Amino acid sequence: MANVEKNALPMKNIDDALQIRNHLLIQLEKATRIHDVSQRQKLLNIVIAGGGPTGVEVSGMLAEMSKKIVYKDYPEFKEHQLDIYLIDAADKLLGSMSQKSQKEALTTLGKLGVNIKLGISVKDYDNGIVSLSDGTTIETATLIWASGVMGRKAPGLPAESIGRGRRVMVDGFNKVIGVEGIYALGDLCYQTADTNYPNGHPQLAQVAIQQGLLLASNILKTQVGKPMKSFSYKDKGSMAIIAKFKAVVDLPKGFFKGFLAWLTWLFIHIIPLVGFGNKAKVLYNWFWSFFTNDPTLRLIIRPEEDDK
Repeated sequence: MANVEKNALPMKNIDDALQIRNHLLIQLEKATRIHDVSQRQKLLNIVIAGGGPTGVEVSGMLAEMSKKIVYKDYPEFKEHQLDIYLIDAADKLLGSMSQKSQKEALTTLGKLGVNIKLGISVKDYDNGIVSLSDGTTIETATLIWASGVMGRKAPGLPAESIGRGRRVMVDGFNKVIGVEGIYALGDLCYQTADTNYPNGHPQLAQVAIQQGLLLASNILKTQVGKPMKSFSYKDKGSMAIIAKFKAVVDLPKGFFKGFLAWLTWLFIHIIPLVGFGNKAKVLYNWFWSFFTNDPTLRLIIRPEEDDK
C-alpha cells in the first residue's frame, strides 16, 4: 500500500518512537490553534493499525496519556475527545498469546476508551483519511503502523529462497534454502522445519538469540566433523503491557496479569541494560513517570519539516 508506506508512522526502532512523539506533540499544538470542531477532531484522532503487542502497548499508553496528561497540558481540549482507534484484521488482539491475555487486553483497552475494530484492515491512507475494509473511513492526521512488515530485500538470492513476507526460507539448521554457505537468523528468516512451529516462529528476540547460539555451536561442530543439531525453539513465555499497572504474562506453564505482571514487564526490560547506573536511572525515571502521571519531557527535538 503505497500511500500507507508514504504517510503512516512506523513503530520499529528508537528513531520511529521519537518521530511519533514529535508528530503527536505537533498535532496537539496545531489543534490548540484551530477553532473548527471537525478539523480539530481530525488532529485529535489517532489510528493504530495492528493488534499485536506493539499495537496494544501503544494504544494503551496513548489512552492513559489522553486521560492523565493531555487535558492537563492543553485545557483547550476539555470539550473535545482524543479518540484512539485500534484496528486489526484478525478477530482478536494479541493473536500470538493465550486466550486469557487476549480477553484481558480487550477488556482493559475498552475501559480506557480505545475504539477497537477487529476483523477489519486498513486499505488506504490518503489526504488524511484512513480507508477500512468494511467501507468506513476515519479522518486523522496520525496513522501509526504497528502491524506486520515486509522483510528487507536480499539481492542475489534465488526466488525459491524467499518466502512469505519476503522472509528468507531456511532449513532446520538456519541455512538458506537454494544456496550454499549462507545462513539467516531471527525475523529475517522463515523456518518451517521446527515441528512445533510449522508456520514459522514468532518474531521475538528470543528466537533470534537461540538460533544464533545454536548456529555458532553448529559451525564449530562442522569444523571438527561432527553433525549439526537442528533448531527447536524453547518458548520462555511472552508478555505485553496494556496500561499503567496492567499487563499480561504467558508462561509455558501458567498465566498471570495485573500489577505483578506489570512489574515483571518492567524488570524484564531493565535487566538487559548495561551497567547498574543505567538500570537505576531508567527505573527511577519510569516509576516517577508512572506514579506522577508526568513524564516531564515534552520537547519537539526535530524540525517540523522532518515531521512531514
